[in-house]
Amino acid sequence: MVTAAGCGKRQPEKSADVVVIGGGGAGLAAAVSAAENGASVILIEKASFLGGNTLLSGGAFNAVDPERQKNVPMNDALLKELKSYLEMDESEFGDFGPTLATLKQQIRDYLNSGDTSVLFDSVELHTIQTYLGGKRTDQNGYTITGDFELVRTMCSRALDAIKWLESHGLKVDDKITTVLGALWPRTHSTGGGKAIIDTLSSAAKKLGVEIMLETKGTELIVENGRVVGVKAQKADGSELILRANKGVVLATGGFGANPQMRAEYNTYWPELPLDMPTTNSPHATGDGIVMAKAVGADLVGMGFIQLMPSAHPKNGSLFSGVWGSAETQVFVNKDGKRFVNEYAERDVLAKAALEQKDALFFIICDQKIVGDRDISNMLEKGDVVKADTLEELAQKLGINVENFVAEIAKYNSYVDKQEDPDFHKPNFGNYKIDTPPFYATPRSPAVHHTMGGVKIDTLARVINTEGKAIPGLYAAGEVTGGIHAGNRLGGNALADIIVFGRIAGESAAKGR
Repeated sequence: MVTAAGCGKRQPEKSADVVVIGGGGAGLAAAVSAAENGASVILIEKASFLGGNTLLSGGAFNAVDPERQKNVPMNDALLKELKSYLEMDESEFGDFGPTLATLKQQIRDYLNSGDTSVLFDSVELHTIQTYLGGKRTDQNGYTITGDFELVRTMCSRALDAIKWLESHGLKVDDKITTVLGALWPRTHSTGGGKAIIDTLSSAAKKLGVEIMLETKGTELIVENGRVVGVKAQKADGSELILRANKGVVLATGGFGANPQMRAEYNTYWPELPLDMPTTNSPHATGDGIVMAKAVGADLVGMGFIQLMPSAHPKNGSLFSGVWGSAETQVFVNKDGKRFVNEYAERDVLAKAALEQKDALFFIICDQKIVGDRDISNMLEKGDVVKADTLEELAQKLGINVENFVAEIAKYNSYVDKQEDPDFHKPNFGNYKIDTPPFYATPRSPAVHHTMGGVKIDTLARVINTEGKAIPGLYAAGEVTGGIHAGNRLGGNALADIIVFGRIAGESAAKGR
């Protein structure tokens, strides 16, 4: 922490109403939002380019969207799952109990409407699924759940966040899918993380946001109990002071690319090797968490770290394979056998994958799922294996041919019956693996999302260890904790960073 008396030798200074630390999706959303609310804004980013982890994301964005979802049919598996909520007890849901009660009435009304052909969804269902998907217990017996107000804010404002991005020029596909670990068909395709970054960076520049690359925030400046700026360091080692007239927004991401910090805080996984690959940008090293903690910020959920089950076995890449949405995916191990409900939450999938030989498995799909995608580069690199028959595919993978062929035949029969007695996969999407050629993508778990971070409220104000907001300090994105609790649903990260990025920018601009 830098204080007014502790700056030492005077360094060059710049000032603006709002200073944003971090140029990923959350930081850019905050910068654009602050500028839209009349603030002058400086955004600093320690990398030589904008984007952060958002740049590496697939662009899956969850939101309840009645207009687009009216084209999604309801199937028996989803209907069965929907009815299961009617058996749940509100008294076991804490602050989420009243929301569950509302959801149960919505479901009854839907079932009694006489038309269950179109998908049901609601903000309440999204809220309850986020709660259940995040409720986890670590190795020490500590159980964490999401903060109700934060979860509710994310789920209720997600669609508006998409519309906001669209107002700035982002093209969102009208087709709704279910990304891996999302649990329900409400995933919007935004054209990839790069499209979001391009959209927001263009908006920021049009609004006059000053962007400083290769500039790393190192310490927050506090005067009379208020955060008034940040000490920063350029790539050449020179230092400068950035003063904020109204507020500082932390949007530096998590610590997925910091093995030592992962090892220090992890309490969820029995073992998390230092050399485990990560899907993250190498710049996701926890800087903002360290800075916030130094000025008294409370931290929440730091022991919970999410693994992406389906990453490249060697480098953690997410874009080196081919598969469909969650309902179409089939996972087999080196014995040629399925081993998990592929529609489950990401930590469930990762735990199951780690139990397989060499923690390696293969995502299987056919030409029907691949469609017209150009995967020639992946085939050349060996990231995807292609064969004209299932037998040939098994041979190329070096797995048990007889087991594999029988397993795919059995899986296809489950699609026909819409029932999976082995692993209880609830949704198949009516996709069999039956159209040659066939494809396999080798996958292994990798560190994906650090669930914990600084504690915030619904105005994105950073909360200190005494439960009070730290004046002048705001945060959004993976640097925060408390929304996703112990496990994040696939597609919820983009909803989180844009919703709370907008809130943080507005709050800082208004000095809330």
